[in-house]
Amino acid sequence: MKLYGHMPNGEDVFQVTIESSDLQLKVLSLGAIIQDIRMRNVTHSLVLGYPRLEPYFINLGKLGAIVGRYANRISHGKAKIDGKIYSFDKNQNKTHTLHGGTDGSAARNWKIIDYDKSKVKLLDELPDGHMGFPGNLTVETTYKVNKTTIDIFIEASTDKTTLCNFTNHSYFNLDGAKNIANHNLIVNCDNVLPVDKDGIPISKPVSAKELNLDFKNSRKLSDKGKPTEIDHNFCISNIRQSLRANAIVSAKNISLELMSTEPGLQIYTGKGLDSGNDEGWGKFPYKEFAGIALEPQIWPDSPNQSGFPSPYLRPHERYKHHTRIKFNNSNNEK
Repeated sequence: MKLYGHMPNGEDVFQVTIESSDLQLKVLSLGAIIQDIRMRNVTHSLVLGYPRLEPYFINLGKLGAIVGRYANRISHGKAKIDGKIYSFDKNQNKTHTLHGGTDGSAARNWKIIDYDKSKVKLLDELPDGHMGFPGNLTVETTYKVNKTTIDIFIEASTDKTTLCNFTNHSYFNLDGAKNIANHNLIVNCDNVLPVDKDGIPISKPVSAKELNLDFKNSRKLSDKGKPTEIDHNFCISNIRQSLRANAIVSAKNISLELMSTEPGLQIYTGKGLDSGNDEGWGKFPYKEFAGIALEPQIWPDSPNQSGFPSPYLRPHERYKHHTRIKFNNSNNEK
């Protein structure tokens, strides 16, 4: 663990490097961010990230961060919890709540409470009333690497019934190009949520084929050279389940398989990405479609939608989220 810099308020920001025989991760205390993923015999990073700390203070795309306490959107920044209407920080167009609000977990400086060569555990404590949410919520994120696999464990507890829905918001780019037009995607899912222009669900799940989002068979993430725009929740199940395969992304000789316990997988191909003049690992700024985010989570706006998976966490319950990402480099098998 090393001191990496300082928050605008002067707090120390630390960086931890963990590694296996095949992978190396750099993790920041700020936002519990995965800053960098490197793979043996691959010259570029496999995720979008910045080599400097300062761009992460804005980080509109939430690159690499743990987002919460409610990942994705809550319509009109309101929800009923135990019979009471709560209002939350409206940080999306001053209308909706996105990723837990302005001071969601992605913007906070977590505490590194344990680490060794292959894993790191970080902790954040969100106070009662923070961003409008009830309950003192304690959340821990653990990153663990083993050979070509990354395991992400997120656990949380509360002293008052609250909403709880966290995910890691890394953007993957497997070929090091400026966009993901030459990537292929498979999603093990039949149904998706239709959404309005703000990303709010407008109905129950529909067939992915209706929205031209059927990726049961591998499809290229571009059409006539133009990257495919996706920002939708794929409805994996109605409840949290055991770890199971969700999606596969591939480009050239590199692929990743994502498995998760979560009922939804938000896939975002980064149309809104724009890092301004801030350069990423490829020594160029990130623009639209620079990476693909695979975000296992509870479905968006669940507290305001009937029949959606439950987003509530109650005292004496424990929230447990597990995501596994397994990389493969076919060149390493030769």
